[in-house]
Amino acid sequence: MKKLLLSMSLAAFALTACSSGVVDLKPVSATQNIKHICLKGSIKAAPDNFIDALTRSLKNKNISAELMRNKADCDHVLFFNVRGNNHIIGRAKFELKEMGTKQSLGSLSYKRRGDEKERVDQVGLQGQTDLMINQLFR
Repeated sequence: MKKLLLSMSLAAFALTACSSGVVDLKPVSATQNIKHICLKGSIKAAPDNFIDALTRSLKNKNISAELMRNKADCDHVLFFNVRGNNHIIGRAKFELKEMGTKQSLGSLSYKRRGDEKERVDQVGLQGQTDLMINQLFR
């Protein structure tokens, strides 16, 4: 019975992750009491207001964020690679690392496809970043 429940739980999680656009997920452990992170990545191919949307999503998780200027000031860095058009994200990768040890604390990959395309039409860029941050920081 336990195996059946575990199998059903894993299948439900997989279906939720696939339909949400998240294709690869290693969530940050809840024991990591992270209150501030630095952001580092290329915004060249990102939507116009991506940094603002990402910062708001993190703030909703009670995490302050700033663009990385000086490594010495950052205990945790969220590295990102985002591609899309001016309004939405097509693909994204996030990885949160602890700067002292360079250890990966969590990661996420996202692709806008399938049911996610319809959802994005409704929720826009902020909805996309909220989804990814909510998945990464469970």
